[in-house]
Amino acid sequence: MTQGSTNLRKPLLVVGHGLRSAPALQIAEAASGLCDILWLIDESVGDNAITARLLRKLGTVVNVAGLSPEEIVSAVRAHSPDGVVTYRDEDIVLISLIAAELGLDYQSPEVAWRLVDKFLQREAFRKGGLPTPLCWEVPVERDLAAVEALAAVVDFPAVLKPRSGSGGQYTMPVSDAVDLVRQVAMLPPPAGGTTGMFVEQYMPGLPTSSSERFGDYVSVESLVAGGRIGHLAVTGRFPLAQPFRETGFFIPADLSQAQQAAVLEVATAALRALGVRTGGFHTEIKLTPDGPRVLEVNGRLGGVVPEMLWQASGESLMRLSMRIALGQAVDLDGPIPCSKVGWVFLFQPPASARRFVSIDGLDRLAELPGVNTVLLNRDPGDPIDLWDGTRHYIYSVSGVSPDYDGMLEIDRFLNEEVTVVYE
Repeated sequence: MTQGSTNLRKPLLVVGHGLRSAPALQIAEAASGLCDILWLIDESVGDNAITARLLRKLGTVVNVAGLSPEEIVSAVRAHSPDGVVTYRDEDIVLISLIAAELGLDYQSPEVAWRLVDKFLQREAFRKGGLPTPLCWEVPVERDLAAVEALAAVVDFPAVLKPRSGSGGQYTMPVSDAVDLVRQVAMLPPPAGGTTGMFVEQYMPGLPTSSSERFGDYVSVESLVAGGRIGHLAVTGRFPLAQPFRETGFFIPADLSQAQQAAVLEVATAALRALGVRTGGFHTEIKLTPDGPRVLEVNGRLGGVVPEMLWQASGESLMRLSMRIALGQAVDLDGPIPCSKVGWVFLFQPPASARRFVSIDGLDRLAELPGVNTVLLNRDPGDPIDLWDGTRHYIYSVSGVSPDYDGMLEIDRFLNEEVTVVYE
């Protein structure tokens, strides 16, 4: 009887969750019939206490608020999990510590720190033989004299950015030494968090397509199992809004076979340089006059990537990542064939905008062929904060088209038929 009950037990997967995680219902759907979920969430942060009520309907919850890493490991150990995974940057180091203590397959804590710290990544890329831009740490105290001394040695133009973070938050171009000193002085206290800021040389880009509607960088969506690397999709981008705010993504990217091969080769080299072992990875790569260059590697799936790949191919990247976390065999040969183009648009306010006033046309947008969801991200009267980067978009639209022309027709409608008023 006891043995039979054990055989009927589903595998248990630890999933880190919180602000900026993939939606809980999307995660639960991917896990359906595959495994049970042990959610880790800090209920003292933001609306997480409310979110935890939903999570308790979808699995078991461990509230990590106020717990030390050792206490969290002890709480998780009591449930005897079979694997660990997270879909947000903030949990990567914690998940690595849990995995190391419980003997589960994941990144080592040392590799986890490389995945969340872009400055450490640059060092690893250089040691791994990848060409990378020069970069310099910003003094943590941001003392004027120290920043001026830094500005005297930086090669411009450059980019000021946090060592940890995503979505272009607190990321700004700097044209010369005076501009760098000014930009650092303007940084709000939270910028850079506990790891701080750094500056790196700006990399000029090439267009990914003859169409001016597409951006000059892509991302590679990869799964790694026991050190074996598989690239399952390449995501295209629309041009950035100033300064570095993302305006949309699509799968598959519009690349030639030669471009795609070169991009995948660089993604493989970047993951090997970081020493990753198991999990999902999102590697952003810029197409430059000197060839593809790594912008950064994220130690989790790209935020909207699973949705787009599902629309384009019918394959669940999130479910595949869970199977790998549980030690199951997964076919890592890719990219996955796509019969359609899955896309997500993020409509960004102009850099001059200070407040969102009103919007008209979203109701007509929802009626267009291929549009699945239209979500308003700002309320009328909300202030515009460029420091918040991509996350301060006005609205998002996601869906699927038979080809790039169909997708570009949606883009045209957004820019010509939807009216947004700002102050």
